[in-house]
Amino acid sequence: MIRLQKNNTEAHTHMVIAEKLIRKRINSLLAKGSIGRTTVIHLTRATTAYLTDLLNGHNLRDLILTSPENMPSLIAGISAVFPDFVIPNSDENLILRNVFISHGYEHKDFDKLDFIKRINIDTCPYCNRSYIYYLSKDGKIKPQIDHFYPTNIYPFLALTFYNLIPSCQTCNGFGAKEGNNPLLVNLVNPYLIENHNFKFTYKINHINFLNPLLDKNSVEVKLKHHLTGHTDVFKLDKLYQQHSDHVLELIIKSKIAYSNKYRTYLHSYKGLKFNDAEIDRMILGNYSKEDEIHKRPLAKLYQDIGVELGLIKR
Repeated sequence: MIRLQKNNTEAHTHMVIAEKLIRKRINSLLAKGSIGRTTVIHLTRATTAYLTDLLNGHNLRDLILTSPENMPSLIAGISAVFPDFVIPNSDENLILRNVFISHGYEHKDFDKLDFIKRINIDTCPYCNRSYIYYLSKDGKIKPQIDHFYPTNIYPFLALTFYNLIPSCQTCNGFGAKEGNNPLLVNLVNPYLIENHNFKFTYKINHINFLNPLLDKNSVEVKLKHHLTGHTDVFKLDKLYQQHSDHVLELIIKSKIAYSNKYRTYLHSYKGLKFNDAEIDRMILGNYSKEDEIHKRPLAKLYQDIGVELGLIKR
């Protein structure tokens, strides 16, 4: 629901790492002619032809750097020429998974944390509700990465830069994205989403004027604009209703003219200087600039409601 900014410089940095891993495995596999030990799967004519072609010219680089706009046509082309590639667990599919996943995406030389740091995003672009980091069993901080086009169907995109989407465990897990095919459930790649595709508003059901913070159900969070595929898959409308207390606090701030008083106070505070964006951030209790939505959970919600209430301006 928030846009990821394209970064061709970092895409090329990633390409250097990914190309080395994939090229090494393809050469090894073409020499051996098969994968597996107990269950051996031999390369077919189709996989041999495709992998050989990737080693020619800039074909492998082009695959890794495929733009989000061109991925559907790439998928259509490969599916038409090599239909068995996109059949989960077919021999051809398993061979490609061995190349691009087992010896690529899952290889120790592909540092996922370093990859996320280069993209420079902290919250999930699918929901903007959660951070993308979690603790592994060995206590290490790791990022969650979703393959927008899932690897069980499209293993050849497992290391394509713009197919690797930082995400939270909820959005990438069961009951949400998991193995859903974006082409079938109408999902838009976060690199192609516009922030105005989603816009929050609210509905007041009732307000307890003696203790307005007592009942968060007095306010409903609404999506004024949204992409249907995303709300269906990620349950955004239902999940955001759990955050109505945040909206309630913003409403109360607007009713007591909080922003005007606080803004005047911060402008006149001696010893510290705040610019307008910093003051907006302190008034909201969240980042106030559109290009900073990714830095903190619920920033999109805060900004949309903050503008509607007049707490900040656009």
